[in-house]
Amino acid sequence: MKGIVFTELVRFMEKVQSAEFADLVITGAALPNEGAFTSIGNYPSEYALAMVAKASEHSGIDAAELCRLFGKYLYGRFTILYPYIMESYKSAEALLTHVGSHIHAEVCVLYPDAKPPQVTAEVENGVTTVRYQSHRPMAAIALGLVEGCMEHYDDDRALEWSFAEDGKSAVFTIKG
Repeated sequence: MKGIVFTELVRFMEKVQSAEFADLVITGAALPNEGAFTSIGNYPSEYALAMVAKASEHSGIDAAELCRLFGKYLYGRFTILYPYIMESYKSAEALLTHVGSHIHAEVCVLYPDAKPPQVTAEVENGVTTVRYQSHRPMAAIALGLVEGCMEHYDDDRALEWSFAEDGKSAVFTIKG
């Protein structure tokens, strides 16, 4: 998994809680790299899962909810870190229908060793359906990203979702 996710996860913990909380989580997760992440590095997704588990333990917030909140935060960071990509879309629907065909293609140009999830979307009869499939159990982060996208574009349509039990796939339906 790309290091940008890890550096932003640490930044999220520091912003929402404190630097001391982030350090407590990283120490408690007993990571082999002791939490030394770079944005361009690659790290096992298990490191992120261990950090989320410890953050959940220390905060009392469910791990899936922490992932959702992180996803919303991450969307906001992407608008800052990658404005040339994000600004090319004028609506949540336009962006969400191009995640797989454009945004993840750009990710692979920036990071040739990246293995982004498969995201497909279709619009039919005013309903947008986004399908997420990954080899990592990160569907709750995807939910937060979709929510963050909708908030960014002031899209107040209803969002429904369903996750696979293993957290590796999800379907998001936007209608209204």
